[in-house]
Amino acid sequence: MRAAAAVAGTIRRVRTRRLGGQDITAVGGGELSLATSAARGVPARDLELVVHEATAFGITIFDVTADADSEKLAGEAVRAQRVRDRVVMATRVPLVVPLPGAPARDVLPERLPVRYLQDRIEATLRASRLEVLPLAQLPLRPAWLASRAWPELAGTCARLVGEGKVLQWGAILDEPTDEAAAALIAEPWLAAISVLYHLWDRRAEAVFAAADQRELPILVRQPLAGGALTGNLGPGVRLTPRDDRNELDLPALERIAVGAARLSRLVKREPPAVRSCDAAREAAERTARPEHLECDDVAELALRFVLDRAGARPVALPRLHRREHLLPAIAAASAAPLSAGLLARLVGSDPRVA
Repeated sequence: MRAAAAVAGTIRRVRTRRLGGQDITAVGGGELSLATSAARGVPARDLELVVHEATAFGITIFDVTADADSEKLAGEAVRAQRVRDRVVMATRVPLVVPLPGAPARDVLPERLPVRYLQDRIEATLRASRLEVLPLAQLPLRPAWLASRAWPELAGTCARLVGEGKVLQWGAILDEPTDEAAAALIAEPWLAAISVLYHLWDRRAEAVFAAADQRELPILVRQPLAGGALTGNLGPGVRLTPRDDRNELDLPALERIAVGAARLSRLVKREPPAVRSCDAAREAAERTARPEHLECDDVAELALRFVLDRAGARPVALPRLHRREHLLPAIAAASAAPLSAGLLARLVGSDPRVA
């Protein structure tokens, strides 16, 4: 009973952001994908339980990959917990992949034709069994604003809202460093932007001001750098055979371990990466340790950096595919802002680690 009360109290203190007409938690579940979780050794049943528990604890946003099985899982969780009125399942419409041998032309009519967009929305509605998609995200390019097909795309999106199939639209920006992205963010029918951003890759900061000007929430993908900022990756790490991170070579793993080792001096618990190689141990020894430590571990530090740094309305979306990930993420979003001194030290650090 006491544990449940403590969780409830933490949830009440978690930071929130405004998405359209509703409040969402400042932390949510990122890349809800049965395929990715399975490759990393998480059975489908375990992922399902985590999603149910997260919604029960009060998490109100999940980023769902564009496959029918993951969309079905998301929809079932929303219906089972009876939270359709407050949980945002942010679904995606992937771009059309050119056929083998076809010209790789990155133009709007070929990568995101309106008939295809309509079909994808209908397919996601069927898979999730939701009456309306709370947030449908489109991978958009700033250059497409000048396309003759842009008005038709915007009109189709407006029509789908009018038909009650989509509540709001968001933009996924894969390369948000271009100044032209500000013009895309200014599009009035977009309610959120999604960017890749973390302590070691801050290129997306180029568009934060434009999003803040429109008071748009910034959905931050991979705030833990795909697991690198948990402090568990380094030379000798044991991963499941199908884990996508097996592609990291030894030099990359060593760079990740060294980066985590430098951050380890700023937290209370030393991560395993510090002891994974000589270079990491030496980096930890050379890094000055402040008198006061504000975070328990590297993952908490990385999440709180995103929440404090990524504009005024960041929503951190780490993968929550294991039960042990859930409460630490909630606690990070419930904590006070990092001190100005620590934030300045992190901002001044070299982000080019991995």
